[in-house]
Amino acid sequence: MTHEIGRTVGKTKRRGAFSKIPGLAMALLVIAVFVQAQESNLTLDKAVEIALSRHPDVLSAQQAVRSAAARKLQAEARPEPALTLSTEGIPFTLKTEGGQSTEINLGLEQTFEFPGKRALRAEIGRLGEDMAVLELERVRLALAARVKKAYYRAVLAERIVAALEPSVGLLDRFIENIEIRYEGGKAVYGDILRSRIEKARLQNRIIEERRELDAARTDLLHLLGRSSRDTVRFLTDLAYLPFDKTALQVLDAARGTRPSLKMAAVRSQQTEIEMKLATLSRKPDLSAGLFLPSKDVKSWGFVLSLSLPVSQKRWAGVRAEADAARETSLIAVDAVEKRLTAMIDTAYASVRAAEDQVKIFEQKLLAEIRDELKISLEYYQYGKMEAYALLDLFRSGTEAQIEHLRALYFYAVAMADLEVAGEDGE
Repeated sequence: MTHEIGRTVGKTKRRGAFSKIPGLAMALLVIAVFVQAQESNLTLDKAVEIALSRHPDVLSAQQAVRSAAARKLQAEARPEPALTLSTEGIPFTLKTEGGQSTEINLGLEQTFEFPGKRALRAEIGRLGEDMAVLELERVRLALAARVKKAYYRAVLAERIVAALEPSVGLLDRFIENIEIRYEGGKAVYGDILRSRIEKARLQNRIIEERRELDAARTDLLHLLGRSSRDTVRFLTDLAYLPFDKTALQVLDAARGTRPSLKMAAVRSQQTEIEMKLATLSRKPDLSAGLFLPSKDVKSWGFVLSLSLPVSQKRWAGVRAEADAARETSLIAVDAVEKRLTAMIDTAYASVRAAEDQVKIFEQKLLAEIRDELKISLEYYQYGKMEAYALLDLFRSGTEAQIEHLRALYFYAVAMADLEVAGEDGE
């Protein structure tokens, strides 16, 4: 009886444990769905954040920073000591005179560089690390602009599809109205045919824009390191935000923040130090060592040696190479600054041109087209307007809506280009 009660209690406990599994599985499923929904909801800022944390260009630049830091440590290190083994008293012939023996010395030798050489090498290494950090910053800045443009491209295609699809419904109602008028003898069959052609053209346009949307989404997901099969919802819309800075203000800010310009300046500093190190290359280095002789272990000896950089050609070559690198860096600083100025001027002009396009649509044109289309529909219903004229107006209204979206897109892309002007390597 006791064993049966134990088995019953055991079964009851197991059933209680297993009964919790469906609830746990449901909770995990809910969490998984929530996480997936969060990943599919993508803002512009989130897209940039994901790309900057996963893209191979950024990861490679981060490793380059590590490499530069390692090279700096090597440059700061003193020369390694050397364990030496030397002999003396080795006879020239096999016949040795009495008392003659070979002495073996075991010692430790250290090189002491001419003062200033190691400090200059360490400074060159530090500046190299600074350049690697600036290169990482440049890569991140350029990648952020690429992600923004890819995101805007996808949003544009999505918005165009959303703008075109309701127009199909409007055309269906228009065609139905024309068919009723045709049956009543108030319209010609050519009007029906024109409207059906317009619908077919519109449907083809939607198909093309959906292809563009798929391609844009795939490009964006590739930049984010995600599968092209992932679903994504774009939460940041195309919008016009007035830009109130002058070209001079943008250029002044860029001169103080652009990584490429900073890198050119750091490289120029580095070549100046390399020139100083090249000058010191003709200065001798000292080596000193202590040794123990094998015959008299209670005594010790020391050795001093001095390098003799007597080769005029080698020293002249080192100096000439360092001088050429210094002149090249100065040329690069000037070239980078001129390129930055030109690129910012071009990007700024594009921003202002795109801004003017947006204003044309938003301030007047869109409202006028909407009002005219509304009046024309009333005219057509009362027989005061031809069907082909209404179709032309309908087509113009649809194109104006799409061109407005394109203007917003060009403005957003121009702003992204302005943020990275001079850093994208184009």
